[in-house]
Amino acid sequence: MRLLHDDGTLVHLAYNAGVHPAEDLENLIAHLTRYAVPVRRRLGVDRLGIGLWLAPAVADHLIADRIELVRLRRSLEERGLEVVSLNGTGGRNQDVPGPDWAKPERYRYTMSLARILAFLLPDDVQSGSISTIPIGWRRDWPADLHSIASRRLERLSRELRGLYSVTGKTIRVGFEPWPGCVLETTEQALERVCDIDSEHLGVCLDACHLSCGAEKPDAALRGLALAGAPVVKLNHVHDHGQEIPSTQPVIQDTLNAILSGAVNGTAHIEVEAHDGTAPKSKGPAALVARLADELDWTRRNLTALGLKLAA
Repeated sequence: MRLLHDDGTLVHLAYNAGVHPAEDLENLIAHLTRYAVPVRRRLGVDRLGIGLWLAPAVADHLIADRIELVRLRRSLEERGLEVVSLNGTGGRNQDVPGPDWAKPERYRYTMSLARILAFLLPDDVQSGSISTIPIGWRRDWPADLHSIASRRLERLSRELRGLYSVTGKTIRVGFEPWPGCVLETTEQALERVCDIDSEHLGVCLDACHLSCGAEKPDAALRGLALAGAPVVKLNHVHDHGQEIPSTQPVIQDTLNAILSGAVNGTAHIEVEAHDGTAPKSKGPAALVARLADELDWTRRNLTALGLKLAA
């Protein structure tokens, strides 16, 4: 869904389709029909945003066969769906990350996603976002691994700039800080990633992490504002109910920072129905209802902040 701020900023709201992963293009399109289209209809909107998770094999297939890439774009358009963001964790599913940034497979996969996203972006949308892993899964990396990963990010920056020169689309890659990883905090992401390229490399903020973790949202946003680094995406937004404190204040603070210009960002927001999602035994209808409820909750919170639904 698209929402409009009164200053003209367009905010894209989508749900993370990694909740129903597909290992090939046929199943991907089938899942869009089975889940995304009913969610869109349940919400009563003509266009619904989808944050696609593409398995590495699917990404390779789309890069190798442009006809299939055209087919995917047409399938999205025919179903009233649009993609401005991709989940770039890789691996066998979105919860089992693939190689770290010291390995060449991570760079190749991310650049494949960038090329795919540049093609899938709607004609009237100029920028897309890709979320990726926080460099690696160990806190203390030896200097040689950090040096290798930094060189891969420098190459990624050059290639993303080249992609813009060819397509006119800006694709940003956001690194999501997470405890126990190389990048545990926003401050570490700023030090290790954003100094390389503050236009194409940035931070993916996790609303749950900021709501409940050790890092304070206001401090994280101040650091981003001072560095001029982009908030590439705000994800893991959902209604926690009584489980943990609501993410609504984090959504509000982050959006206010982006929309006020204090923080550079693309205003991509992704809803995630995670562990609480209805079990598969209840069938697709239960997941459709859960996704629609989460999107509606977020939409209501955004409109309460003064945003209006866009056409």
